[in-house]
Amino acid sequence: MMNQVNTNPDEQDSESDFGLDVSVDVSVIIPAFNAASTIARAIDSVTQQKIDSLEIIIIDDGSSDGTVDLCIALANNNPAIRLLRMPRNGGVSAARNMGIRAAKGKYLAFLDADDIWLEGKLSKQLAAITSDDSIALVSCNSKFVSESGDFLKEGHINRPPVEGTDAWKTLLIYNFLPTPTVLTRRNLVVDLGGFDESLQVGEDLDLWIKLALIGKVRVLKDILIHYYDSAGSLMKRHHAQSQSIVFPMLEKHLIAQQDKLSTKEIRNIRGQHSFQTGCNLFFSDEYLASIPVFFNALTQGTRPIKSFLYIPRALLMLVYSKLRS
Repeated sequence: MMNQVNTNPDEQDSESDFGLDVSVDVSVIIPAFNAASTIARAIDSVTQQKIDSLEIIIIDDGSSDGTVDLCIALANNNPAIRLLRMPRNGGVSAARNMGIRAAKGKYLAFLDADDIWLEGKLSKQLAAITSDDSIALVSCNSKFVSESGDFLKEGHINRPPVEGTDAWKTLLIYNFLPTPTVLTRRNLVVDLGGFDESLQVGEDLDLWIKLALIGKVRVLKDILIHYYDSAGSLMKRHHAQSQSIVFPMLEKHLIAQQDKLSTKEIRNIRGQHSFQTGCNLFFSDEYLASIPVFFNALTQGTRPIKSFLYIPRALLMLVYSKLRS
């Protein structure tokens, strides 16, 4: 039978830290919310990894579909699968943190319930991280695909990764580490307190920055995950709102690390992030939200002509979209 854990809010609050009983190599953390249509596919991609010392921890985050029953059935046929259940929907950070608390692995790997790993993902990443004790996390390239499985783009095309000890500087501009690509050391995540549950979005980027500040980042060139571009994804559901959450989080890191950065670097980070964000908002039809972001990029001196031209374009598109509605 599956090891099923039910945790109530009082029990969660009483836990002061994360356990450290390491007895397996890799703990795979999969939060699931109404994921009955995709969770089996995700789990199957993990079981195909050919890693002997592996556990799969699924955290049901208050699903109302058939996710729980399906996971119970899968776990009954695979002793490596464990199902934990949140007392109520608490968000992806709280779900992942519950999984981390229960994990026994020396390393943590994260997978979302609607994405899949490709063959050799874990073995290649384990070879990399075990080769150098100073590596904090290992990522890889990814392929973005539509819900129907059609190829959309390669992950590193628009967001080229940076390796080494200065990767955190680039992470302050854009996130080149999709959560399902990351393998990291459990003790480091524990020391950092896991994911920040106060962040509705950007909680993964926040943790990657913290990890990159204390160790090297390694990024494999191999495409080892399929990252599904779901219409109902968390980032899309909170796209405009995310800027009011992500900006302050990044600014907090920027201020904390300002002694390690020149004035030019700080200006460039703020400007580049604003321009990237403005483009993301503009091409997601969030025209009004993109205007102050492009203005901020302009004031920082980042791509001044393009930043300036996007502002009237956004205003025109805003008027056009209102006339059409």
